[in-house]
Amino acid sequence: MPVQADFQLPQFSDATFLVNLAPPVAIGGWSLRCLVAKRFGDEYVSGLITKSCASGYGAGQSGITILNSGQGRIQINLVARDTSGLTWGGYQYAVERLDSGSRTILTQGQLLLAPGTL
Repeated sequence: MPVQADFQLPQFSDATFLVNLAPPVAIGGWSLRCLVAKRFGDEYVSGLITKSCASGYGAGQSGITILNSGQGRIQINLVARDTSGLTWGGYQYAVERLDSGSRTILTQGQLLLAPGTL
């Protein structure tokens, strides 16, 4: 069962979310995706923000940085342009492993986009 974690950020702002898998899981060599949608199960209809990370790509070029592959620690970076077209309110996100034969939700939760500043 995926770990539930909720985040809140002001609209039009940059944010960094730290995700620690519990229990710790070695994630080296995995392909990961973070997807923000209007509701769970809606990723194919309204995948509003997508960040990814594949084996061999580091330093967060695509929005996800693996901080500790042996312990399952990752960092997800959102920038202001990611939320610029979204209205304030609640959205759902999920971080998944997408390797062939291993599509698994690792963590999920609510992303609350607040108007203005917090």
